[in-house]
Amino acid sequence: MKISNWQATDPDFIKDLSAEELGQMWTTLHQADVSDVPEGELMSAWLSFHNGDYQSAAEQAMALGPSALPVLLRSVVAYTDYVCEDEDECTALLEQAHTHAESVLDDCDDVNAEFTTALCMGRYAQSISIVKALKEGLGGKVKNLLASVLEQQPNHAEAHIAMAMYHAEIIDKVGSMLGGLTYGASADQARSHLEQGLELAPNAINLIEAGNAYLLLDGEKKGMAQATHLYQQAAECEALDALQTMDVDFAASQLD
Repeated sequence: MKISNWQATDPDFIKDLSAEELGQMWTTLHQADVSDVPEGELMSAWLSFHNGDYQSAAEQAMALGPSALPVLLRSVVAYTDYVCEDEDECTALLEQAHTHAESVLDDCDDVNAEFTTALCMGRYAQSISIVKALKEGLGGKVKNLLASVLEQQPNHAEAHIAMAMYHAEIIDKVGSMLGGLTYGASADQARSHLEQGLELAPNAINLIEAGNAYLLLDGEKKGMAQATHLYQQAAECEALDALQTMDVDFAASQLD
């Protein structure tokens, strides 16, 4: 996959954490994915990620191989979410990233390798339209990956939120009846996963994604109050790294 000439993160969001500082705040930063503290070169890649240097993080991760798949994919998602302004480039990167992930996933002994593959695949699906993604079979792949993550790690807050979004997006696009019969989508399951995810880790991105899910489930007229409430909470979160700073800034921008 192409990792070159990426745009730089806005200096306002860049951090200057040391490896020691990152190690001290790791558990808090990774409350939502309950990942272990990395060591050595892997810690270096994660340090670049948390400081907002996504190209460096991705380059280091590619060099390290399958063990660094989570930081590689998170770097791609962060870059395409908040930094890259070229939609076609974003779509191409997300496709390359999830395709690469699928090719090496069997060599990864890490539940977050599965989660970040699902995350990247989900972002790609959104970039090409959920309906097209469903026709290509991506919906089932995302659901199976998330189900595997939650079976292995029931306290994986991000996987709960992502599973809720899976159900909500399908219901929004094809309706509750067809969504339930064809894709196993359920509004009740979506709400249950949202409640569990927010109880486990009410960080900015989970609050934002939950707000988006409620808009899909309840419609703009009914769901806007709940979404706005969640965005307000997100905008008030303490940001510990570059990505969280961008999450908080985005939440605040939705309230303007």
